[in-house]
Formats: sequence, structure tokens, C-alpha cells
Amino acid sequence: MKKSTKGTIAIAAGIALLLGGGGSLAYWQGSAQISSATIQTGELNVALTSGATWQVKRGSTTTDITSTLASFKMVPGDTVIYTVPFQTKANGTNLTAAGAISWGGYAAVPAHLTSSVAGTYNSTAIAGGAFTVASGTADGKLVFTLSWPFGTSASNDTAAATMNQSWNLGATTVTVTQTANGAS
Repeated sequence: MKKSTKGTIAIAAGIALLLGGGGSLAYWQGSAQISSATIQTGELNVALTSGATWQVKRGSTTTDITSTLASFKMVPGDTVIYTVPFQTKANGTNLTAAGAISWGGYAAVPAHLTSSVAGTYNSTAIAGGAFTVASGTADGKLVFTLSWPFGTSASNDTAAATMNQSWNLGATTVTVTQTANGAS
């Protein structure tokens, strides 16, 4: 083979190698990474807190019976007061919420006993069973009162029917609910 033919074949093979991936392609490149893009969620909840108390009032004397409740027996002339503290947490930039109390537990109490419920939330009396949830942490209190009159015909007529009875004053629920989605 001639030298010129060999040279042409060598040049063609070199070009084929360069075009077929045997070569390299160089270009500039840069990148940047976002270091922190964290978002925090809020919270909305309600919980009973410690410190519930039971008291009995007879005449002008009020006695704490929290530690002796298991052995306490109510009789005509007693007024029992059950106080239950609760706490709400509402944290969110655009959070609005409402609270509702579903008072329960008095269905089994005889009609001649007088029952009442009251409450405070964030140092304000709760009207009925609704309140506006405060931003941050706020405290509330539910107060259940059960009075048994002494010496009335109703208490005397039904005395036998009310002996050795058990009345559960529970079944009250406190609920907090977000009221708006925060969109403008």
C-alpha cells in the first residue's frame, strides 16, 4: 500500500475516533443549593389539666372532698361543686378558632335536685357553651354544681327513691375548632 493511502486511512480513523465519543467536550457549569427553607406548622388543641377539685357546701361551710370522694355520700342539704380546669393552645399566624362546651352528665340526676354549670375561659365568663379561642396558651375552668334541698316536700317524698344511688356528672366535652382558613 502506498504511503498516501496509509496516511489517508490513518487520518480517517482519527476523525472517526474523535466523532465517535473518543474525544471530550468541555463546557462551564455552576450550581447553588438553598441551605434552609423550613416552614413550621401551628397547633390547636384542648386538654384537661391537673387540679380538678370536689367540694361540698353545707350551710355556710365549704369542705374540700377531693381526696375523700370515694367515701363521700351526698345527703339532702348538700351542695356538691366539681371544678375542672382545662387549657387551650392555639398557635398559628392566621389561626382563628372557636370553643364549644357540650354540657352533659345531668340526665340521670333526679328532678328535685338543682344542677347548674358555669365556666370561665381566659378570665372571662363563658356564655352558654361557646367561647372564642385565644391565641397562644389560655386557661379555662368548668364548674358543676349539684344542690339537694333539705326539708322540702320534694326531697321528703322521693327520699327512698334517691337512697344508694350513683350519679355520673361526666360526659361534658370541650371542643376547639378552626373557624377560618386564613386566606385573604
